[in-house]
Amino acid sequence: MTVVHQLVLHPAITATLKVGSTTVGRDKLYRAIQYYARFLAYYCLRKGYSKETVARLQALKSTLALSRKLMRVGKPFEHLQAAVKGLDLTDPVLKFTTVGRQLGYAGYLINDTLVWLHTAKVRPFSAPTIATIQQRAARLWFTGIAFSLVSSLYKLYGLQQRQQAVSRAQGLSEKGEKSADLRLIQTQQAAVRYQLTQDALDILLPAGTLGYHQLDDGIIGLIGTVTSIMGLRSQVQKVLGVAK
Repeated sequence: MTVVHQLVLHPAITATLKVGSTTVGRDKLYRAIQYYARFLAYYCLRKGYSKETVARLQALKSTLALSRKLMRVGKPFEHLQAAVKGLDLTDPVLKFTTVGRQLGYAGYLINDTLVWLHTAKVRPFSAPTIATIQQRAARLWFTGIAFSLVSSLYKLYGLQQRQQAVSRAQGLSEKGEKSADLRLIQTQQAAVRYQLTQDALDILLPAGTLGYHQLDDGIIGLIGTVTSIMGLRSQVQKVLGVAK
């Protein structure tokens, strides 16, 4: 096999293509580049780089943002379906937070599509109207993440209770079974904490649009980059079946 064959057929290339073939995988990658470009644009502006350099980075950020909006057209229906499925949950807290989260995301993406229509000049809106749409999108995004945070905290509480119950039953169960149960609980706790951390950072993005804080573009860019990489990592694990 030639060097070219070895390079093209390398498992890392195959895995990258597999993740990149998913809409979520591409979206997370584009999102990471978009927010990193936002950080670099702010950094270069503060450090006195040329206007051309800053303009190129801002153009990259804007182009990727617009492309991602187009990629998400139709995605609100996925969240609406998830909201309907959430009604079947027996736990009232998880049902409430799941439905609230999915409806929040669906509403956000519907308004985000309107922003795309305006930005792409498919259906321009007046300045006051598009400003209202953007604010509404940010509020719904914030709401969806807030529900996700509450859900994660509730899950952590439930897992902690289960962990304590398993530990108390140590003398009543076989050691192997107990260890397996504890390992499963710890794995679930790690996954929930990971999502909780990602949401706690992500909520700062719409919060800035809503004026809840005054973080500059540099910090927002770094936060978006970190959460994008976290989301991409989760997608890689999901697609490739890598254990968390």
